[in-house]
Amino acid sequence: MEEKKHFSLGGALSHSGVGILPNGNDIEYIIIDHIEWRIDELVNGVKKDTFVAFFAPNPYTTLPFVLNRDNKSRLLKAAKKGEWDLLDIKNFPVRLTHELTRLGEGLRISKLPPKIPAATAVTVTPIAKPAAPAPKPAITDENFDKAKKFLETGTMDALKGFYEVSEEMEKKLLATPEPVAE
Repeated sequence: MEEKKHFSLGGALSHSGVGILPNGNDIEYIIIDHIEWRIDELVNGVKKDTFVAFFAPNPYTTLPFVLNRDNKSRLLKAAKKGEWDLLDIKNFPVRLTHELTRLGEGLRISKLPPKIPAATAVTVTPIAKPAAPAPKPAITDENFDKAKKFLETGTMDALKGFYEVSEEMEKKLLATPEPVAE
């Protein structure tokens, strides 16, 4: 397999390059967290004003990514933004690849769309249906007196909120008691 190379002055790298590509293969999904305009950014030993993209935490790199003309153009096209809106791009997934440049192999935003890896794909878990409410106890001869007492100050509808009241029991509860002879 051909080794990917890129021009650099050596020493500690300050920005992402083709070296972040796993075995020279595309990074199919990485998120650009945000973009900043940097004045006098040291890039390959030269200070220059440039746009720099910062990636969300990922397994490939912690280094920022210099957006050259080609990468800015591809990013704006993918994000469907105008050139004045570059700094508005946030939390945007891209695919990174390598391409031949005048300086050797360069890290590029791919023209292909990002491919969400299966491990990070969102799975939808069905929401469980709420459990059926517990059945209400029925009014029986044992709790009849309590229900009758409740109806002295409450309504039948309120009672039905707490108990199952059969038609027969409702008639019995609402029946007017016979006056007691003395």
